[in-house]
Amino acid sequence: MLFSTGTFWLFFPVVFALLATNRWLLRSVPVQNGIILGASYVFYGWWDWRFLGLIAVSTLLDYVAAIGMESTRRQSVRRRWLHLSVVGNLGILGYFKYFDFFGNELKSALVAIGFDARWGTLDIILPVGISFYTLQTLSYSIDVYHGRFRAERNLLRYATYVAFFPQLVAGPIERAKDLIPQFGKLERFSWPSAYQGVCLIIAGLFLKIVLADNLAPYVDGIFASYTSYNGGELALGGLYFTIQIYADFCGYSSIAIGLAALMGFRLSTNFDTPFFARSITDFWRRWHITLSLFLRDYVYIPTSGATRVFWKANLAAILTFLVSGLWHGANWTFLAWGLAHGILLVFERLWHRRFAMRPSPLISIIAWAYTFGAVALLFVIFRSPNISVAADYLARIVTDPALPHAQRGGMVFVVGWLAVDLLWRGRTRLDRGLNLAWLGAIPRAAVETVLFALALILVLVNAANRTDPSAFIYFQF
Repeated sequence: MLFSTGTFWLFFPVVFALLATNRWLLRSVPVQNGIILGASYVFYGWWDWRFLGLIAVSTLLDYVAAIGMESTRRQSVRRRWLHLSVVGNLGILGYFKYFDFFGNELKSALVAIGFDARWGTLDIILPVGISFYTLQTLSYSIDVYHGRFRAERNLLRYATYVAFFPQLVAGPIERAKDLIPQFGKLERFSWPSAYQGVCLIIAGLFLKIVLADNLAPYVDGIFASYTSYNGGELALGGLYFTIQIYADFCGYSSIAIGLAALMGFRLSTNFDTPFFARSITDFWRRWHITLSLFLRDYVYIPTSGATRVFWKANLAAILTFLVSGLWHGANWTFLAWGLAHGILLVFERLWHRRFAMRPSPLISIIAWAYTFGAVALLFVIFRSPNISVAADYLARIVTDPALPHAQRGGMVFVVGWLAVDLLWRGRTRLDRGLNLAWLGAIPRAAVETVLFALALILVLVNAANRTDPSAFIYFQF
């Protein structure tokens, strides 16, 4: 069930009405959570009901493991429960996401050295959202093990945390300490929060349907036949995909946060205008923020030991970005993408250690251009089907730097992205509206209402002209 389809917008009002009825009449927290959990399972089962079993297994595994950890003082027993959670969750994720890929790579390697490896592939279907809810449940188990959060004894409340449908299939990746307590009380409806939620939903739908979906044909066409284009047109393809994946993924996060706000809940910020960043480090503080925080807390800090030893911290950073690349998908391109980000981050650390540069407008412009250019070029690797295509694509940009003669129509949507980011800095936060201070005495509320109304009209027009809504890009991860 996609946020951008009519089916979802028939489904959500029913859920909203049931929650409102409970809030006004029964005022029961278990009923509230039961409604949300049932709706979440319907939402997820809409793709394939068989995968509901995976969510149930993951939920029960970490629910039991956390209680087991908290029920004993013996450190060895606590570690066994933690290992059960980690191995169980990563085992399920590894089987569905990586088994075919590494099996094929092993077969190719054996054939290359002369072995007769003829086993077939299983063609395992990747359950939508498994990478997101696996990290969410893992963070819960690890936090309970380290005493950062008490084990949740209420199974209904915990299951609702795992399956909460607005953020179930593509985040934000929520920590237990932030979301589980919200399911322990009856959330009150708030008109200001609801208004902000509606604004976030409209902004998210605009990013997805008007910008990302309209850029998709340009991206698909250029990458499918990249040898037919000159370097300038290939550079446009990289730019278009960079904006497409941002608008698509940030659009999902905006809708998710807005839906949760309408229901009375608060989700974490996941994007903060990342393409205004002035370094790779800054970019990852703004892009997919909840994943960056997960990797920092559960990969980088444990491997670096929060050390001040420069080389050890840098190796930990590169390892963390390799994990990030692997998390995104079973392909060498994702590993190369993650490794490249890690190397650039280490390069920046070395640069700042060697050179102390005073801030200036010129330095800021150069830093922004470097960051945006590097991110866009690396997204070419991310989008390419394999390493050889990525290398050839990037080489053609350099060796044939002609002005683009085709595929320039997508620049309209790039300008649309820039306008959105300039108008709504940090739009996936509930406490920020449009950046309209420059209007002076002009009534900002009226201008904001008009802009959101225009955005909604564009969403409806674009949606009406499509018979086959496209899935969000991050559903495949």
